Amino acid sequence: MTTLFGVLLSLGGLAVAGWLIHGRRSVAAAFGGGGNALALIGFAVLANAAPVIAGDHSSALIGVLVLALVVWLLVAGRGRFTGPPGNWRQACLALAGALLVWCVSVDVFTGEGVYGSRLPAYGTAALLLLAVWLAGGAATVSLGAMAYTGSAVLSLLTIPTVLYGQAWRPCTSGQLEKCSLAGGLFKSFYESENYIALVTSFTLVAGVCALRGAERWATAAFCLLVIVATGSRTSYLALAAVGVWVVGALLIERRRQYSRIHLALCAALVAGAATTAAYLTWSASRTTLSNRGNIWVHAREYIAGSEITGVGVSKWYQLRDLNEAPHHFFHSGYVLAIFSGGFVALALWGLVLVALLRAPVADGRVLSAKAPVALFVIYSFTEVVWNPLSVDGLTWIFALMVLTTAALTPSDADARAGQGADRPDVLAGLRRLIGQGTRRATVATRD
Repeated sequence: MTTLFGVLLSLGGLAVAGWLIHGRRSVAAAFGGGGNALALIGFAVLANAAPVIAGDHSSALIGVLVLALVVWLLVAGRGRFTGPPGNWRQACLALAGALLVWCVSVDVFTGEGVYGSRLPAYGTAALLLLAVWLAGGAATVSLGAMAYTGSAVLSLLTIPTVLYGQAWRPCTSGQLEKCSLAGGLFKSFYESENYIALVTSFTLVAGVCALRGAERWATAAFCLLVIVATGSRTSYLALAAVGVWVVGALLIERRRQYSRIHLALCAALVAGAATTAAYLTWSASRTTLSNRGNIWVHAREYIAGSEITGVGVSKWYQLRDLNEAPHHFFHSGYVLAIFSGGFVALALWGLVLVALLRAPVADGRVLSAKAPVALFVIYSFTEVVWNPLSVDGLTWIFALMVLTTAALTPSDADARAGQGADRPDVLAGLRRLIGQGTRRATVATRD
């Protein structure tokens, strides 16, 4: 079965690569231009290839890629210091910057200061925020951009499978018994199958919500093949949870369209997520959620007495070098924030999420456009989807969530004009909760 899945994955990856090349006009439209598409997809693909290209120096290569992206945005004239359209997107990047500055300050002034070589990572994270700011001022990006970028990354990760024997990890047994239908755990050239499943999950959600017709079904089929091969239970649970959002979005938007989600609902969702994450952190035992609790127990014990400010992320690497903490990273975006900057950082993290959810879209399909944000909120309970203090192969997910200003590309939106016309408003109460309707969508992105 492993051989069969390997062949299917390689063939699927080749087919996806061919599809992206053949449909390059649609890809360019999703990014607001071919230059933007080439730069952002290229960055995501090369950042994911960095471990193979540069090995232990992959972080340095990613730093060079970020710098090159900033330079390209400036020199090519596509960078605009006006930033992305809309006050909420600009606020999101400003809050992400404040989160970075706070956590760096905590790291510098806590204990003996920054441990190891974390300062270059901090600088790269700051450059990435600048790149997203510049890219946002250059073009309108639709949700399809995330589907296309994720597909390109998955193509890179799956094409070598049939020839790369180390693309599979043996099934586990004992307390953490885990296997897939392929008879192994697909990990490509990464150490964990969970990484591949995470990329695939965001690609799947974006594809279902943004693509249409054969593209949608082909993307969904390929993503499901990859997820099944990974055997990742985390992705199964996260997709099942966000599936409620996706189905609800598709059904609601057939009757009524909305340009934004009400601020009260955004705040309530994020507050609930942050509260739940804090509860999991302080109630976890060492075996909670497939031994993720072992990481969280070490984190909360080390910051005891410094819960408000945290201790700085570099201290975690110090603990690992001293064999006083697990080798794994935090396995939770929320725990990463708490350890690095305490409850202050968790609050800033929450405000970033509120801004992401609140930012309006131009085509009135805000529920579809925000489906990846909902998945981000859920997935961050057990994985670090976005590390605000560094840049890695997953950073493109956060960047595109910030840049997304519409669910559909302009061509798709024109083709569906009139189909989303208002029907009998049987969901008036829900309308008030979600926000404004289609009649205000044309001006929403200026908020």
